[in-house]
Amino acid sequence: MEGETCRVCGGDGRVGNAFGGSSATCPSCHGSGRRAEASSGFHDVTKTKPSHHRPAVTVSTGPRGPATSEGLQLAQEVNASTVLAADAKTRLIAEIVNHESTHGRCTKTFIKKVRKQARPAG
Repeated sequence: MEGETCRVCGGDGRVGNAFGGSSATCPSCHGSGRRAEASSGFHDVTKTKPSHHRPAVTVSTGPRGPATSEGLQLAQEVNASTVLAADAKTRLIAEIVNHESTHGRCTKTFIKKVRKQARPAG
């Protein structure tokens, strides 16, 4: 296979622009003019490292509750809510923690959004 000419450039090692004028190194043979042995069209992507076979251990190192005073106040309001189910309260508190970690503090818009969900409709 080493002696075969490259099918892309025809053995020249360069490919030309369809409009003429410029030419570049052949991407298939990298300018050698000969067909590369590894150019069969298949690339083995099998994961062979032992670390690929072990399940990833996820340990949360972030805060378990709100860190700012606004976040703590908002979490208390969510926990005191009578219209929310337990799973909704847990989800909202997780949103508060996530929002604090990405924004640094609870923004006014976020506080309004959470309070709207925690208060009864009326």
